[in-house]
Amino acid sequence: MLYQNLSPGERRIYHWRGGVLSQSAQRWEGETMRRAGLVGVAVVLVALMSALFPTSALAGEGDMELGGIFPGRLAFPQEPVSRMLSGRAWLVASGLDPAVRLGQGDLREAPPSSGEGSSLAQLGGGGAALVPYRDPSAKFSRNILVPEDFSQFPYQTEPSLAMDPKDPDHLLLSFIDYGFSSMVSYSSIDGGATWSGPHIAKYPRQDLGIAGDPIVGFDRQGKAYYAFISLNVEEFSIGPLLGQALVSSIAVSQSSDAEITWRDPVKASWSTLTSRVLPSPDDRPRGTITIGFLDKPWMTIGPDPKDPGKDVMYVTYTKFIETLEILWVDELPFLGYPRLETVIELVSSKDGGVTWTKAVEVSPRARYTILFNREEGEESGPRADSLDEPKTQEGSTPLTGPRQVVQGSDVVVAPDGKVFVAWMDTTEDDTFEGLAEIYIRRSDDAGATFSRARRVSGFLEPPFQPRNGAFRYWATAFPKLATGQKGEVYVLYSAPSKGNPDDDGDVFAVVSTDQGETWSGRIRVNDDETSRLQFFPEIAVDPKGVLHAIWADMRDDRPEVRYHIYYASSEDGGRTWSRNARVTDFPTNPNRAFPRGQFIGDYFALVAGPEDVYIAWADGRLGEFGAANQKIAFARKRLMPTPQVFISPPSGPGGKDVVIQGFNFEAEQQVFIEVAGVIVSTARTQNEGRFSAQIFVPISGQGAHRVRVIDASGNVAASSFFMDFGFDTIQKATTRLDELSKRLEATAPVAGSPSPGSEPPLSAEVQQLRTTVDELTRALESRRGISPWLLVAVVGAAIPLLIMAGLLVVLARRPRPARASDADR
Repeated sequence: MLYQNLSPGERRIYHWRGGVLSQSAQRWEGETMRRAGLVGVAVVLVALMSALFPTSALAGEGDMELGGIFPGRLAFPQEPVSRMLSGRAWLVASGLDPAVRLGQGDLREAPPSSGEGSSLAQLGGGGAALVPYRDPSAKFSRNILVPEDFSQFPYQTEPSLAMDPKDPDHLLLSFIDYGFSSMVSYSSIDGGATWSGPHIAKYPRQDLGIAGDPIVGFDRQGKAYYAFISLNVEEFSIGPLLGQALVSSIAVSQSSDAEITWRDPVKASWSTLTSRVLPSPDDRPRGTITIGFLDKPWMTIGPDPKDPGKDVMYVTYTKFIETLEILWVDELPFLGYPRLETVIELVSSKDGGVTWTKAVEVSPRARYTILFNREEGEESGPRADSLDEPKTQEGSTPLTGPRQVVQGSDVVVAPDGKVFVAWMDTTEDDTFEGLAEIYIRRSDDAGATFSRARRVSGFLEPPFQPRNGAFRYWATAFPKLATGQKGEVYVLYSAPSKGNPDDDGDVFAVVSTDQGETWSGRIRVNDDETSRLQFFPEIAVDPKGVLHAIWADMRDDRPEVRYHIYYASSEDGGRTWSRNARVTDFPTNPNRAFPRGQFIGDYFALVAGPEDVYIAWADGRLGEFGAANQKIAFARKRLMPTPQVFISPPSGPGGKDVVIQGFNFEAEQQVFIEVAGVIVSTARTQNEGRFSAQIFVPISGQGAHRVRVIDASGNVAASSFFMDFGFDTIQKATTRLDELSKRLEATAPVAGSPSPGSEPPLSAEVQQLRTTVDELTRALESRRGISPWLLVAVVGAAIPLLIMAGLLVVLARRPRPARASDADR
């Protein structure tokens, strides 16, 4: 519906229903409308986006709503197009992003369970101290949580990994961190055992923010590159029509100092907003507005086919193009007849990202009709029973129009410099439903021209989110590419099972041995016997030609909510795959990872070196014992250094302070220290996973006592403290005192007949010492201000004294032997 001011208390409402425009009037109240009346505007500006992409134009809805444009409110993009964008761009456009607010008006209220002020956040990871919960994998290292939190938004998504070709232990990890307004990265020089960072890669100075999709890579000289989406808002006006639209660019930054600093980024490509106004005799301007948006970039670096000693950098992305016409109804202008096109484009650079070529369109342009829908039962594109057949162009009519999108490109460079670009095509039966296909093209001249597109595979298209979760997972069907040493090309993707309606996702591999000209049938990679979900696959080829694949897998979770990361390899070019192996040592529940469980990213990360495999993913284990928390976790095949603790001194009496040091724990995390099963202290690790703390060891039993340290992520290390003196020592002393007392009393002289000059009976002194020991013991048990050192001194002195006293008494009472002279008398 469309609104027009009539008077301070009345408005006219235009309805678009069944292709007929009608109007009515009603009383109204609203601050926004009153402001429009105050400036003397007779027309409340049209909500560009609602007209652009009317939510009610979706199947099953009857009205097309055209709302007003409000100050500070983005006109582009919104539903349904925003759902086709990459993950964070969708969050930003929908006003759901926890940190970035671009043209979304007032800040939406944060989820009650998030933020450092919430009650759940106060718990931190304390529950981990009570339940050490890591379950080590048989084939992979323990998991490391890489990033540190710097704000009340402890969420990270979409990791990208790169390995320095000059040093396989030098790794670069990038991801979206909602605690920063720019992009971040971490680096490692020991194969991921320890990480340094965060290192900031800023967005271009003239822009307003970032939309993620980070991707990193190295050239053969060891220089690192970082590509991501940068956002801006551009204003437009045609006659009385005013609005704002979200535009974007693909920014690329470079680092040559081990990623400590990133240079000011260069825009490899950018979108624009243009308007075309036609002359009008009635002072009612007409024309079109065209809005572009660049989305879902991917980057690769490889040899120049014409000069193999030099590298070429390639970036692909999806370009969204919206074109809208300005129409008039009575005195009211609005935007209608939207036309959406999408196309995969490629740009390249031969000078380290300083300059970039003009964009080349790799895929055909796909058209998506916003206004109309197919009639019930009408088909478009290939039928569900013909997944292996090429799609047809039949089924769409001028009335309905096609609803087709291309999205999710990937790009790789073969060792000989050939470039391959693959993407997903939703076919003409709309997005998130029906059928989808993967296509690929090859370039032999560094991206200047491309061969004919080849169809790789067809499958059931995944919906926007799985039936067992709230997170976006449409990107699970986007192709992941890898190449071999002899012209092999591999594609990995996830899609619903054709033969099992209960299975919303399996992982499939498709292989070409002739540089992408022909393709095998799809090969199932996951080997579980369940119908549970597998999604977000990644693939890599190591220098020996072995294929490696990972994905998120819910096979181990009966309610199908939590996922582990699983792994498989192939040594025969993808024809057969190894038995699947679990990578993670704790599962992730997306509902505890990101606010409302909406977003775990669109992809994970995998690289394969000559001796190891490196994996990164979105991990939500810290959300199990507190507020929502999503980290980027890392694992490898080689074992990680194990957490360790050292105690100084390692032995001594109880009731004293000792120093405890820990190594190889999670960086910047809270640790909990237990003595004999009781938490006695907490500490926080430094950025290398170390800590040092002074703790009080309470008096307990004599002997070795277990000291255990647990960090908030579930890492555990244990040692022991040997207590030389404890409660059992006091008990033994008391028992010994009783025995001595009885012996002294048995040898004491008869009362009333002390020998002249004798001292008071020793039994009285023994009794006094015994009373003192009992009082000290009671005071210690009640924890009333008694010095443990005083107790040790008193009891330690009492026992030798009692022993000496007993010996003296025994000697004094022993009968003297008769002297020889006395016998002679």
